[in-house]
Amino acid sequence: MTDPSAYISAHIQERLASEAHELGIRVDVRGGVVHLRGQVASEEQRRDVEEAARAAAEGHRICNELSVFEVREPDREERIS
Repeated sequence: MTDPSAYISAHIQERLASEAHELGIRVDVRGGVVHLRGQVASEEQRRDVEEAARAAAEGHRICNELSVFEVREPDREERIS
């Protein structure tokens, strides 16, 4: 891997998997800026992902574009016929 952006992106992905337990986050590094894209289940998880990315990419600006989707129990029983 000779592209430094690809190396940083892979390093962040590895850190997100081991520390934030997130595998579905898209990481793009362009011009010293790390873009995080995807969905997480809570605002806390959103912060954890950003913190892990920041630790893995010192000296880079983090642009957190993650969205939070709400996970909740169904309000009624689902019938399958």
